[in-house]
Amino acid sequence: MSSATAARGPFLGHLGWLSHRVIASYWSLPLLGVLAAIPAAVGLLAIDRAGLGAWMLAHELDPVATADTAKDLIAVAVGVNAAFITLYFSLTLLVLTVASSNLGVRLVDRWLDKRLVRVSLAGLSFTLIFSLAALAAIDAEADKPDLPVSLVAAVIALQAVNVIMLTVALHDLGRTIFVDRAIKQLGADLSEPSHHIVAGPDEDRDFALTVAAPREGYIEGNDLAALRRCLGPDAGRVRICAAPGQHVLKGEPILLIEHDTGKVGDHGKLCNAVPIGGFRSDGQGAVFRVRLLVEIAARALSPAINDFYTAIACADRLTAALVGQRSTWIDCGEMPLNADDPEFELPGQDLRGLFDDPLSAFRQSACKYPSVAIRMIDNYARAARIVRAEGLSGELHAFLRDHAGSLADHAALQATFAGDREDIRAAFTRGFPPA
Repeated sequence: MSSATAARGPFLGHLGWLSHRVIASYWSLPLLGVLAAIPAAVGLLAIDRAGLGAWMLAHELDPVATADTAKDLIAVAVGVNAAFITLYFSLTLLVLTVASSNLGVRLVDRWLDKRLVRVSLAGLSFTLIFSLAALAAIDAEADKPDLPVSLVAAVIALQAVNVIMLTVALHDLGRTIFVDRAIKQLGADLSEPSHHIVAGPDEDRDFALTVAAPREGYIEGNDLAALRRCLGPDAGRVRICAAPGQHVLKGEPILLIEHDTGKVGDHGKLCNAVPIGGFRSDGQGAVFRVRLLVEIAARALSPAINDFYTAIACADRLTAALVGQRSTWIDCGEMPLNADDPEFELPGQDLRGLFDDPLSAFRQSACKYPSVAIRMIDNYARAARIVRAEGLSGELHAFLRDHAGSLADHAALQATFAGDREDIRAAFTRGFPPA
């Protein structure tokens, strides 16, 4: 992962990964809302006592007639906010359960990361606690001049804002189950290379220092800037053995360092720059998203769902991502290097490492559906025409042709109707005519 990292991961270093896990959660922002509610209510009460309440009464801006009415009004607001939170949580769990069961459970990781959901929950939580504090601050038998009218007005205003926010949030939640939105966003995120790489010679070299994985799990990202600070400028070549999203076992090498400069006495600092998580997540970046697209397509093609148009949409987005990532192609016999610091070797973090296995998995699912297979073969041909027109690597063109050929062979073998076999073969010949 280079310094040109995209905003949506992989996240740099152990601290960046932990920060993302905290921020991209349902509880972090609502927790801040709860913690801020009581100080906000106390502060507004103090401002009211300092003259704001008297000013509102003087200008006939008081929202209630008596303190008893204010008490009842805020009690109703507390009950309404509690009902809103219960409703929103219930609908959220229901929609996510239905959507994930039909479309892919790993989509939940992306849905939890939606800012609108967290802001809505934080607003509801803040207003509930703020209203409780306001309810506690009001004496139902107080005279009108002693009533904190600005606090009552704030409760009413927050209630109005929450109704609007809840309407918007429920609309967004209802559209969550529309899988094409998720596919579109996945494809858009995947089309942007998360790092810049250049090709270098793939040389055999002796490495003086090996850093092993301290635990089993999935690589979350590579913080190359932190590694450089730990190693200094004289470490020579540094090979990142495990790309983001790759599973490693405890004791497997994750870093190979050419020169042991003696600056790193504790491997823990180096391991913190290559954090390991317990499961695959959206924070790992493109490697998670390409597999998620394939997973959605595979689930759509399962007998229980049988939605081949969703699989075709995934095929189109995979192709768009392939074209978007074409600058990361590295020919065989060469090593991907970080463009900003070429001393870092990044095997497996080029286009081939990102797409080879997922495209094979897509073939295994699509081969039983001639319409999906033909669409993907045509898509390979479209991408290959762009590669050829731009004069890019002939090996990239061959990579696309080989995947198209494998899909054509597999789909033709699975097809039970002769016409389907002919259409599949014709699609490949049309896209990749014999020389």
